[in-house]
Amino acid sequence: MATREFDTTDYMAAGGCFCLASRQAARKITRLYDSHMQESGIRATQFTILSQLMLRGEMPVGKLAGFLGTERTTLTRNLALLETQKWISTKPGEDPRVRMIAITAQGRGVVRRSFPYWAKAQAEAGKLLGADGQAALKVLGSRNLG
Repeated sequence: MATREFDTTDYMAAGGCFCLASRQAARKITRLYDSHMQESGIRATQFTILSQLMLRGEMPVGKLAGFLGTERTTLTRNLALLETQKWISTKPGEDPRVRMIAITAQGRGVVRRSFPYWAKAQAEAGKLLGADGQAALKVLGSRNLG
């Protein structure tokens, strides 16, 4: 298969890169949540992990990483901080190679205290995205893209 030279039109098209746009949007949304969550004492990413454990119960690290759509190594670093705070507990699974993660009573308290800050961020993000943006975000989040 022959390759061709890129021209100015190709580079102009790259300016509309969906990958770049989605990363920029994700960072902006995260900053919005973090600005609201700051007063609660936890970051939006920590709230997300804790609230999902609270809703879904104990689970293996790999399953949690898959559910959150994050790399296992990134999640492991975040979990270490949560464990230091005693907001989660870890233990070996039935298979000793698998670590099980659970939210502690202290972690549940953090979620409950942080929820009003998260709710304000959620409302603001919803307004900024509008109904179409919210729907598009949910569709993209539900698709297996690769």
